[in-house]
Formats: sequence, structure tokens, C-alpha cells
Amino acid sequence: MRFPSRLKKGDTILLVSPSSPLPPEQPVEAVAAAIEKLGFRVRLGDSCRASAPRSGYAAAPAEVRAADINRGFSDRSVGAIWCTRGGSTAWQVLPLLDYACIAAHPKPFIGFSDVTSLHLAIRQRCGFITFHGPTANRTLGWKDDPFSWQSLWAALEMGECLPVENPAGEEIRILRPGHACGQLTGGNLSLVTTSLGTPWQINAKGCILYLEDVGEDVYALEEMLWQLKYNGVLDSAAGLVFGDFTNCRNNYRKEYGPAELLEDFFAGWSRPVLCNVRSAHCSPMVTLPMGAMCVIDGCGKGTVTVYR
Repeated sequence: MRFPSRLKKGDTILLVSPSSPLPPEQPVEAVAAAIEKLGFRVRLGDSCRASAPRSGYAAAPAEVRAADINRGFSDRSVGAIWCTRGGSTAWQVLPLLDYACIAAHPKPFIGFSDVTSLHLAIRQRCGFITFHGPTANRTLGWKDDPFSWQSLWAALEMGECLPVENPAGEEIRILRPGHACGQLTGGNLSLVTTSLGTPWQINAKGCILYLEDVGEDVYALEEMLWQLKYNGVLDSAAGLVFGDFTNCRNNYRKEYGPAELLEDFFAGWSRPVLCNVRSAHCSPMVTLPMGAMCVIDGCGKGTVTVYR
């Protein structure tokens, strides 16, 4: 997998809204101003200001959102593309993307949550690394969260290797011991599961599969894990890494949450499983270069390291 060219201070970042619109309390102009303070030029895609369709949960018509992404990759003056937020409906743009053009002009593409659909499609069709990192609207809170920017910047300018380091006080935990390596793939569990049976279905064979989620009932998390297992995705992966499961609760038995589910589901699992990598719906947030070669060590202290 290829790494895109490095982003430099002074480069132009294109903001796009491939999923849901920004809320009124997060105007895109404020987001742009926050990024300019980090030392970059900012350009706004049409999707950031276009009128949303009747649903209200899509930032703009799919054609507008896809055109933003296509133009961002084809325009040589754009140094990186940063998604303003997650939400829903990024899957609508997948058949409208110019994958040949995107593959010919690799550049940093940043976001998480619903952006998982785009990470999977670009990895599959274009063969370069993208960044499972904070969406651009999170820059509005970075005065109180320097870690998230430092982690993103470390990933964007990484050398030959990058240890994945959690915020202070948050250890990566070993659920099942072992050592494994493979390309890093995955993202939001719900979106990874939704990809099954589509032309953009996740391929985790020989990979390190990363999964996280937000706001799901624990029984729904279990259903999605079984779907990935029955489909062969979990069994094909060289190793598994789990992030945070923010606001995922069990209304039937409060003491049985996501952590207990993972312990039971992967009891006796023959390959390494790590958890609590803080690249998820949490703050601070770690950035992961998706598609990079990844080594996980679950023997002793749990570690995750990515390589060029």
C-alpha cells in the first residue's frame, strides 16, 4: 500500500461533508478558521454549504458530495481532504467516485465514523493509505485536547514506523495473547458490517482488523460480531484490535457491557486480540493510518505499531 505525499504547513486542505451536515453550533467557517490557526490554507467544498435533501441527515445530494471528493483528488493545489464530520449516508457516494483519478493522485484523506465506508472503498479500489482520525469539526475543541492534533500530525508525517500510543492513563489491553502482522483495516463496526454483500465489502484476509462503535446496544454489537464471524471476516483476520464502544449499553443487565461481551465472544480465540485503542468516538483520539502494515504484540505489554 502506498503512503500519500506528506502534508506540509502552508498546504491547502479541502473540507468536504461526505455524510451529515455540520450542526448550527459548528459553522464551517469556524472550523476553517481553527484549521487556519494550525498553519494551513483552507478551501470549502460545495457539500459544506449545499442545501441538504429532504432527509435532513445528508449534507448535500450524493452527486455534490462525490464531486467534492473527486475534485479534491484531481486538483493538484489541494494537499489533503478532511471530512468535516461523520453521521450517515457516505455509502451513497461510493458508486459516484472516480477511483482511477483518486488512485492517480494519492493525498491524505482524513475522518472516521461514517467515513469508514470511504476508507474501505479507497483502500480496495485505489491502494493507498488513508487516516482514521478526527473529523475537522473536532478542531473547535483542540485548545482542551492537544493530544488528538499531535496524534494526527504524527501519523501524517510518520517516518518508517509509528508506535500507536494512547493518551496518558489509557493502556492498550490484551484480550487474547499472541503476535500478528498485516495491513490495518476496518473502522466503525456498524459500517464494516454494512459493507458485507456490497461491491465494497471489507477484505480482512491476513489483516489486522480494527473495530469500534458508538451508541449501539450491547446485543446489537454481538449480532454484528456474529455476522462478521459467519461471513468469514473475523476468522480471516490475522489479529483483532478493538477501540472504544462509547455509550454502548446493556439495558437488560448494566454490569454486562462491551468489555464483558468481548471477553466472552473471544474466549479461546486462537489469534491475538487487543482492546482499548483510543481511535474512536472518544476524546482524546488516536489517528490510525488505515492500510499501513501493522504489527500487534499481545505477549507481555500490548503494543500496536504501524510501518511504511
